[in-house]
Amino acid sequence: MIIDRGMKALRAAGARAYSAAAAGQLRVGIIGAGRIGQVHAETLAFSCPQAKAVRIVDYFEDVAKKTAAKYGIEHAGQDYMEIINDDSIQAVWICSPSSLHKEQIIAAAKKGKAIFCEKPMATSLADVDEVLKVVEGEGVKLMMAFQRRYDPNFARCRKAIDDGVVGDPLIFHLTSRDPAPPPVDYILKSGGLHNDMAIHDFDQARFMMKSECKRITAYGACRINPEIGTKGGDIDTALTVLEFENGAFGTVDNCRQSPQGYDQRVEVFGTKGQVSFGNNYPSIVEIADNSSVRRADLPLNFFMDRYMDAYRNETIEFVNCVLNNTEPKSTGYDGRAAMVLALAAKKSLLEKRPVETAEIKP
Repeated sequence: MIIDRGMKALRAAGARAYSAAAAGQLRVGIIGAGRIGQVHAETLAFSCPQAKAVRIVDYFEDVAKKTAAKYGIEHAGQDYMEIINDDSIQAVWICSPSSLHKEQIIAAAKKGKAIFCEKPMATSLADVDEVLKVVEGEGVKLMMAFQRRYDPNFARCRKAIDDGVVGDPLIFHLTSRDPAPPPVDYILKSGGLHNDMAIHDFDQARFMMKSECKRITAYGACRINPEIGTKGGDIDTALTVLEFENGAFGTVDNCRQSPQGYDQRVEVFGTKGQVSFGNNYPSIVEIADNSSVRRADLPLNFFMDRYMDAYRNETIEFVNCVLNNTEPKSTGYDGRAAMVLALAAKKSLLEKRPVETAEIKP
């Protein structure tokens, strides 16, 4: 119910935070100058003339200052309230640690600022609902950074589905595997494979199938790095089966290690045909000799390289949504729905049974 109410509220949201921006260039503040904050700062500086980053802050102030100097940002500091209290700033990019997202979104919303947030909105479903209630009440825009929706391959796949190429979707397959597992210290803070890694895949399942998932069955084990299980309390290899409200089925397979590089593949099969895509490569060069015909290169090995276009596109999309008062393709309610699927998958894994998504409550 909160999704339906929220979507109506967002569609009806007035121009509280946007009237000043409509006349010209959007003034932006960036919270967090780490890797992803710098990606957005670069896009705003060089690929999005409709917006200008005027402040950036980070817990490590020297990092904020170096980033500001690199991308022509006038002000740099340590306290995110410098951005919140700057009435000239109309939109905020939240690229800080996950544990800070809730308080920062709420603070920005209460100041009438549009909000772009890296996932997740908060670290619990109850906190997510509190955030969405404030955002809805203040009538501001909130876009979740599910960057794959803005990747050319995923977007073209979805367009083919929208155009009726596959007919009624019947089966969805998604493979998502990282080149190498992260440190156990990261695992301990991540919320687990389903919440940290597969949440993007669950969002794509909803996005591609254009249907909510009603039931999840999750399987998993620790097959790559035993310490992920013994010290991290998590798994590194998983298969999740999804049943959708429209009668379709889907699978998501994840692994923390892929020897051939970052592995991202999708197939959607329907009553009229199928649409699919494979990995991105540094080149399309093939080598042919007396032993084989093969690609010259392995797939792109780093997610920042694989999704660089997507990160750029999502930033430009959000700026345009704010300036034109339109709705982004990935809202806070999409963030909530993906979290529900992640929680259902974890519950299924622990309890060794199918879990109805309706069971997941704040």
